[in-house]
Amino acid sequence: MTEEYVPINGIFQYFLHIQNPSKDVMIMLHGGPGLANSYLAYYQEPYLDFCNVVYYDQRGAGKTQLKNEIRPEGLSVDVLLEDLRQTIAYIKQKYETDRVFLVGHSWGTMLGTQYILQYPQDVTGYIGYGQVVSQAAEDTVWYEYLKAAVLKSGNQENRKILAGVSENFPHVDREAYFKEYAVLFGLSLQYDYMVNDVFEIYSKSPIWTAEDEILSNEIEAFNKKLYDEVLFGYDVSNVKEYQLPIYYVLGRYDEMTSSKIAAAYFETITAPKKGLYWIEDAGHLVDTDNPSAFFKVIKEILAQ
Repeated sequence: MTEEYVPINGIFQYFLHIQNPSKDVMIMLHGGPGLANSYLAYYQEPYLDFCNVVYYDQRGAGKTQLKNEIRPEGLSVDVLLEDLRQTIAYIKQKYETDRVFLVGHSWGTMLGTQYILQYPQDVTGYIGYGQVVSQAAEDTVWYEYLKAAVLKSGNQENRKILAGVSENFPHVDREAYFKEYAVLFGLSLQYDYMVNDVFEIYSKSPIWTAEDEILSNEIEAFNKKLYDEVLFGYDVSNVKEYQLPIYYVLGRYDEMTSSKIAAAYFETITAPKKGLYWIEDAGHLVDTDNPSAFFKVIKEILAQ
């Protein structure tokens, strides 16, 4: 693994590389916004013997944020899309290849999908896991799942916490939405399907520092404007045509960004090539729940 800071769109952005003789490069678009996945690189490296992988801490996240101390007002989807455009150009030059794949998780699927709709010619293909299609539809499924799980558990404290969420969630005003989303996220750490504790994996990373831990507790504040811009009302269910190969790799038990909704949407789209893959024993965090199966599928996709 090698680390570097690169001048991208006016700031120094952080990249962690796992390199391979292959000419294929995956750029990993992390979730959140603000949850850098470069801390997972050491955990995933044993499965990555078939291509080059670039973990990229987006503006406002991880070591890019630690280096630049970006204010919330400096974050927007348009800025992040331009960051990504320049990042792709840099990676193509660095690796001397045009075979670049965007691999997005959760929020990263929103950023990645918007990018390929604007710049389909820039990348060879797109792979989404924890794929977001309609935030409102997926939030509805997630809320109903968590409500049923809490009631079934009989945990009285969590029942009281859940009572703070409107029965109409997510169809509430913006202020209420973000407060209630935070409540549900807290409950999800107990009830969503999760094989491995991703925060424990983070904390054991060789690049994890005390500064990273402090930042991880402030992510929501740093990304508040971006959360407001993208999480409330995001919906691409009306987009039916893509100009490049599209692949979805879905956790069987992902309720947070409903894999059932993503799979149903996938059946409606057209693309030069497309493929849908299910990962068993996995929820929203597909790449940490079942990394062996996940990266086996990725290897198969790239071979196509």
